[in-house]
Amino acid sequence: MYKYVLCWRYLRTRYIALASVISVMLGVATMIVVNSVMAGFADKMKERLHGVLADVVVESFTLNGFYDWKEVMARIKKIAGNDVLAMAPTMECPGILHFRVNGEVMTRPVQIIGIIPSERAKTGDFAEFLRDMSGKKIEPSFAVPLAYREKTPAGELLKESHFDSTDPDDVRMKELLQDEMKQQAPDCGTILGYALATYHRKGHDDIYLARQGTKVGLLFPKYGETKSEAGFTTATTVGYFKSGMSEYDSMHVYLPLEELQQRRYLYDYERKVGAVNQIQIKVKPGVDINAMSRRIQDSLDRMRPMFYQVQTWEQKQGALLGAVAVEQSILNILLFFIIAVAGFGILAIFSMIVVEKTRDIGILKALGASTAGIRGIFLGYGLLLGAVGSGVGMVGGLLFVRYINEIEALLSKWTGRKVFDDSIYYFNQIPTIVEPLTVGWIVVGALTIAVLASIWPAERAARLHPVKALRFE
Repeated sequence: MYKYVLCWRYLRTRYIALASVISVMLGVATMIVVNSVMAGFADKMKERLHGVLADVVVESFTLNGFYDWKEVMARIKKIAGNDVLAMAPTMECPGILHFRVNGEVMTRPVQIIGIIPSERAKTGDFAEFLRDMSGKKIEPSFAVPLAYREKTPAGELLKESHFDSTDPDDVRMKELLQDEMKQQAPDCGTILGYALATYHRKGHDDIYLARQGTKVGLLFPKYGETKSEAGFTTATTVGYFKSGMSEYDSMHVYLPLEELQQRRYLYDYERKVGAVNQIQIKVKPGVDINAMSRRIQDSLDRMRPMFYQVQTWEQKQGALLGAVAVEQSILNILLFFIIAVAGFGILAIFSMIVVEKTRDIGILKALGASTAGIRGIFLGYGLLLGAVGSGVGMVGGLLFVRYINEIEALLSKWTGRKVFDDSIYYFNQIPTIVEPLTVGWIVVGALTIAVLASIWPAERAARLHPVKALRFE
């Protein structure tokens, strides 16, 4: 009983131990907050990556793709059965985007993606990321509204002019203006990545460089048996792709699949089918997509060896997801040093207590205290320091995570600048996820360090000889 009484008394009266308690508390709280925020960011990032990419992607090793994609889809359906919810043929290739802004030509490298909007929307969150200039969601479509053509110079002139239907010259002029209007606002619509079409300046609203109705030009490689040549097409901007991932928002340009196939000379007019180089596959929730991708890969290899590559969405983004995981691990190691410093503090404090209380330890031993009892006093004291520090740190960390957005708003108000700029991340709030297992190992780790730091002083105190301890000056 005396062990617990002394531990409690030392905790209440030895204020120097408060430094160790605060160190443990800050270390535990910081690790809980950082892990929760990073887990929230990682989850949001995975959610958006998964929304852009389907569960499983089948692609050819060549940009020219394959014409028998319907047969490939039938084979996939046969292999996966009812586990497949939707599939979407896709054509991807690198290209160059250009459009005019105030008389200047803006040129950007892009990834051009030919899709069937209704099919692509079924395989992921493509439709959720489509916006107009006001930020409202739009339907997944490449249709060019008549209003965009009417706002062109030719459209304005056509609207203001009054033509006589009986005058051949007026009829001809009207036809020329209508043709020119279609040239200024092509029938082919395109959806641009949000970052491609806007200019972002911190502290200001985004400025649209390519507004809806803007004519853009796209340059890309055509099919060639001996050498690749440049293909070109024009399109009218009908919407924007805003996923919140700069990698996609600054690179992706969507076109109608058939338009890209034809312009790349990858369309068979006799069979009325074009080539694709990707098939996006959405599967049922809970299905092992890694096992499914292996089965599809084996089957397609038998169909056409060394031509198809089958990957899950995580495998396609393995480098990015791996970098986030490594960053989180390194940050955890660095933050754990805070608790390690608290451990060294406990070691120093306990060593001082042993020296200071040598005569008291001798008296306890003379009164019958056992070696294990003396050892238990210091081990229990270390455990108590760790428990108080980690307990308060855990509560403080969880409360900070719970009210992190309110704290961010308060800090932003005090400092006069946004601590968390939602215009960069496109998150309305700081995302957080509290994982009980992570909180558990943080608390257990802090307790372990506190106990380990008290072992050497406890052993030193336990080995003191009562006579020598009583003679200590």
